[in-house]
Amino acid sequence: MLEARGKRLKSLVIFGSSIYSPLKARDVDLLVVTDRIADADEKCALEFEIARALRAVHPKMPIDIIVFDECSFRENLEPGTLLSGLIAGYEIIYDELGLNDLIVELAKSIASSEYIVQKSGKRINLSALARARLRALGAGFAEKREQDEIHQD
Repeated sequence: MLEARGKRLKSLVIFGSSIYSPLKARDVDLLVVTDRIADADEKCALEFEIARALRAVHPKMPIDIIVFDECSFRENLEPGTLLSGLIAGYEIIYDELGLNDLIVELAKSIASSEYIVQKSGKRINLSALARARLRALGAGFAEKREQDEIHQD
């Protein structure tokens, strides 16, 4: 489908409640990153076409599709954006961008301050969640952080 429009898939990620709380999830959130998108009309058309194709295969599964081009995706890897939700949980299906490293950098940024998200009447401490995710990475994260600090001198 993307190739037919002259697009190249860069990353495909499932995220949101279907990952962090699958028994309570009401839908599946799918993030699609392509090499480029000309404008908002093309973005909407891609989201619609992908959703329609997936609903043809799984008609009873509610699916939310979010499409970014690579540049917009990288711009939105900031605290307070939609992509901050990746901290709650994600599963990479396909990746050419090094998403795990990019999301770790996002987690570091979120963990360094206090970000609270209001969702369905609940307050979620996104910063505490980011710090927990980084701790779960364990020694590998600590070693990389030490190396980064050493190389900054």
